[in-house]
Amino acid sequence: MVSASQFEDYAEEFNAATDKSDVFDRYYSPDATFDHPYKGIFRGKAQIVDFWSSGEGSGHAGILETLHLKNFVASGNKIAAEFQIEWRCTEDTNYLGPRKKGETFWGRCAAFYWCVDGKFNHVTLYLNLIEDALNP
Repeated sequence: MVSASQFEDYAEEFNAATDKSDVFDRYYSPDATFDHPYKGIFRGKAQIVDFWSSGEGSGHAGILETLHLKNFVASGNKIAAEFQIEWRCTEDTNYLGPRKKGETFWGRCAAFYWCVDGKFNHVTLYLNLIEDALNP
């Protein structure tokens, strides 16, 4: 089972890493699946790390993403976490809609993690942009 402090360490390492490969190796099983509600399903290290990256042609091109953990619950091999996600645009981008360099936007996320041998094996996200939630 992953403890609250281990999960906080994961979120801090995720936020600090420019190359997410080490974060993946430390916290995810090699055949992990990452299910994003807007961007699709990513399988294995190469697809997931490429999606998390912010370089040209990556899943987060022009975006720096910061996870702000709000709630954490674990039971056995399952974790539920609530985040506020901060996205800062380092260039003009079309990540979750057209965005301009210098803009910051936010989302609310519920994430569910299934663990195998102490590592994340499957992650499912539910995500609302805060601006969408405020302007239905």
